[in-house]
Amino acid sequence: MKQERLPFENRMTPLQIALGWLWFPLYVIVAPLLLNIYGAVNAPNVTIVQINLAYVGIGMAFVLIVMFSFLRRSFDAFADRPGLCLWAMMIGFVVNWGLSLAVSLLLLLFGDVPENPNDAFILDMAGSDFGPVAAMTTFLAPIVEEVLFRGVVFGSVAPRSRGWAYVLSAALFSLNHVWQYAAANADPLLLLYAVRYVPVSLVLAWCYDRSGSIWTPIFFHMGFNALSFLILG
Repeated sequence: MKQERLPFENRMTPLQIALGWLWFPLYVIVAPLLLNIYGAVNAPNVTIVQINLAYVGIGMAFVLIVMFSFLRRSFDAFADRPGLCLWAMMIGFVVNWGLSLAVSLLLLLFGDVPENPNDAFILDMAGSDFGPVAAMTTFLAPIVEEVLFRGVVFGSVAPRSRGWAYVLSAALFSLNHVWQYAAANADPLLLLYAVRYVPVSLVLAWCYDRSGSIWTPIFFHMGFNALSFLILG
């Protein structure tokens, strides 16, 4: 007997959703541009690591001020069914590995693929200041990004259309990791690197959809970033 799929339950309040969408372009587009200008003007007194820590810190401030009650309600949901949440993460790791392998094999059809600019950038920062970069990448960034891309984007669209919620959250999350490199180098082809982030984007959304708690993709994202950080290093 086929089990009926339950409606998606969004634990954000309407005000949090509205503020989240207002914050989205400010954080994704405006903040990095302003911080990069500030860093360029004040170099070498301000390092690129400090700029990125400030960027993630701004995101964390918004999360703690505006989204704290959402995180609390979602943590209660995680604590109510930890087995389901852990199962979703384990399945997610397997699915992500398979999808990422498929994407890598597909890219090989186009010949030698240069290094992902985002990976190279993170490794460059880690080489100059490993501890803060590791903390930012592994712990802080996953919380900020999951609240924004899964909590706000996926969570507000899923009650109307799960399909569009997956597409929109995956597209925005993937492009967010490469658009600055394409803009800085005036090379739109760098946007093609976004395809590398599509598998994990879909898996993170599925973890949220399946478990009903934003902490499931947050913990998955933390583990994924930690493993990727070690492998890249």
